[in-house]
Amino acid sequence: MKAYDLIIVGGGAAGILCAIDANEKGIKNILLIEKDPVLGGALNLGDYNISKEKTILGKDYKVSLLNKLDKCNIDVKLNTMVLKIEDNNEVLCTSPENGIEKIKGTNIILSNGAKEGSRKPVNMVGDRCSGILTVGMAKKIFNMPHMIPGKEILIAGNATLYMIEKELKDNNINVVGIITTDKNANTYGLTDNIYDNYSIESIYGQGRINRVKLSKGDQEIFVDCDTLIFSNPMLSDGLVAMRSDIKLNQVTTGPQVDKTFMTSRKNIYACGNGIFIHNSIEDIENECKEVIDNIVCK
Repeated sequence: MKAYDLIIVGGGAAGILCAIDANEKGIKNILLIEKDPVLGGALNLGDYNISKEKTILGKDYKVSLLNKLDKCNIDVKLNTMVLKIEDNNEVLCTSPENGIEKIKGTNIILSNGAKEGSRKPVNMVGDRCSGILTVGMAKKIFNMPHMIPGKEILIAGNATLYMIEKELKDNNINVVGIITTDKNANTYGLTDNIYDNYSIESIYGQGRINRVKLSKGDQEIFVDCDTLIFSNPMLSDGLVAMRSDIKLNQVTTGPQVDKTFMTSRKNIYACGNGIFIHNSIEDIENECKEVIDNIVCK
């Protein structure tokens, strides 16, 4: 079984930052594991601001990080899904190239990042129609050349709307309405049709969505659209931690950590959006440095 001084699970911003800082501070034998074919995580979604001063775009920050990573002596496994962390800090993972394998880590950092929150079940009238997306899915479509997710879009929620605001405007897409529980929510001037405290009752369509039924108390209205995008709050991804019998924070859904960022299992740490959703990349940078300092100095 191959062994490393440090294994980092998750190759988004936090994982790459931890890898670079660990290398700079003398940890020699480092493995970075990422489930996707490329590093970057949410940074791959593109040109939205990630900094306190609103001066750093995700896509530019990714380029800078990867340039620094290329200068480090760090092993990287892409297309590799971590299933769980077994006893003795043995990471059980699987990939098309190597199948199922175990890799031992003296120290392990979980930097799994965040995931889009799920929606409540909705009644669908007709077949299982297309055109129902999350913001993350819509962002990926926008990033494809000459592609848009739809022309007449209804948006449910506004928690992650900032991620696609620019694309919606640049492509002159008609946002037919935004459903929100906060009448003062920032809708970025995308529409004047705000459905305050309405809920989705039913979705209609044959082949593709064409209408949504909304309700509020005794009121019912129908909104015509060809796309429904859910903009739900981001949640910490605690799946690997849960499978590894690591205690979770019931509020954030990520692993619970102490003041050194160690989880309930010895020598397994967690940081970044994987423990709670951070407001800026600067906060994640500082946290990653602190985690590595704690590992180096213990």
